Order: sequence, then structure tokens, then C-alpha cells
Amino acid sequence: MANEISKVVSPALPLAPETYERPFTDQNSNVLRLFFNRLTNAVNTLLSTDVGGKFLYMPYGVFYSTVDQTAAAANTAYAVTFNSTTARSAINVVSSSRITVDNTGVYHVKATLQLESTSGSTKTASLWLSKNGSNIAYSAHEYVVSGSGKKDVANWNGSVALAADDYIEVFWVTDDTNLELHTHVAAPPVPAVASASIAVSFVSNV
Repeated sequence: MANEISKVVSPALPLAPETYERPFTDQNSNVLRLFFNRLTNAVNTLLSTDVGGKFLYMPYGVFYSTVDQTAAAANTAYAVTFNSTTARSAINVVSSSRITVDNTGVYHVKATLQLESTSGSTKTASLWLSKNGSNIAYSAHEYVVSGSGKKDVANWNGSVALAADDYIEVFWVTDDTNLELHTHVAAPPVPAVASASIAVSFVSNV
């Protein structure tokens, strides 16, 4: 990956002869020079990387949607889409819904959906996480919204292990098409409300 820190190992120094020999001194100096060059490069990469955290390379991505998202049919799964980016490094949105990672690791995922009912009936909605096109077991959360104009916030918050180029998607389903993911324009002093947002951040190597 970009700016990857190379591991530094102890130098294999040659055994010294009993008397001074110029070739040995040159060889010893070259081994030490190579070691310190690798050590310097590793430290410089750690402290002066131009992406991620101030002192460590930490992939991240924050994305959101500025449009309403509706269900064309009840009890049908739909991938949540994102059309705007707040900030990103080594994490991308592909085909509007797929959150892809450049590097292998454990990632924390925080997704938020703004549910809004447009009729008076009681509605049930679920959201869950999918990895590379397959649902993640026991990742679904269920929400109930009742009444016209009523709102609720659905959240998915957890961690998932991903390999480089893996992707995740957030899916949602409702038993009533009168429930949607709704965005609101800014009404000062309140900023605009996104219909959906997601934040993905690197936690650890696997």
C-alpha cells in the first residue's frame, strides 16, 4: 500500500578479524549504512506520511447522500447510495453504494439512515451490512415508525474485517413503500439533513 512502512531487522555484522583490515572496515560500514538507511526511511514514513493521521497512516472515509431514497416495492432489499464525500483516504465509493478499501484490515463502520413515514400506518424497516455481495450474519437492525410525517434514525455501528479491494454495502428494506430515507434542506441555524451517511475508519491489521 502507499507509504507502507518496511520492517527493520537487526544488521548481520561480519565477525571482526584479529588485526585491522580495510576490507572488513568497509564491509562493516556498508552493513551499518544499509541498516540506518532503512531505519531512517521507516521513521520518516511514520512521521511524515502525507495521508491519514498526523503520525500514523490511517485510512478513512466519510460519505453521505443528498437525495431521498425510496423503496419501489415492499419487502425488497435496496442498497443505500452515497453521492457526496466529506473526506477520504484509501477508502472509496464505487457504483454509488459500494464502499471499497485499498488495504487489508479491521474497519469500524458507522451508518445512519434518516427514516420518514409519509402515511399514518405502522411500518417496519430493517438495515444490515453486506460484504462482497453477501449479507453479514446477524447484522440486521429493525425499526418501527408510525404516523404520517413521523421520523426515526436507523443506525448500524460495528466492525468488520476486510481484505484489500473488498467492499461493503448497507442495505435496507421496508414492509411499506410509504417509508423512505429522507433528506431535508438547511433551515438556519440547522444544517441540511442527509438521507444517509456512513463513516468507515481503519482500526487494526488482521
